[in-house]
Amino acid sequence: MSRETGSVISAVTGESVEIDQSAIRSVDAERVELRQAAAQNVRGETMDVVDSAVFTMRATEVNMKDCASLGVFGEHVVMRDSSAAIILARKVEGDGRNVVTPIAAFALGLGVVTGIGIVRRLRRR
Repeated sequence: MSRETGSVISAVTGESVEIDQSAIRSVDAERVELRQAAAQNVRGETMDVVDSAVFTMRATEVNMKDCASLGVFGEHVVMRDSSAAIILARKVEGDGRNVVTPIAAFALGLGVVTGIGIVRRLRRR
């Protein structure tokens, strides 16, 4: 097991990784635990994240508590008082907040298509 505390870390790989109060660029491990950490890319089988900010995380099992993330990708995601811009998962539990919902994605796509159509018509004149 690898354990890091209070530092800036470039990359960590291993079977079980625990990171407390640190900033990290990349984690690739079977089991990952982050507490009060900031991370860019995290990959693993099971992930427990508490009071942290993660750019993207990919895991089979993700447990988030008081966290923020741009992208969460997994099979089963449990969110408690957390938010994410994009969540791609088979099953999501908890009270997490998702910024891009299916309705918002549809509305954005429709707006882009309509905008492109208007610009094309204006160019033809």
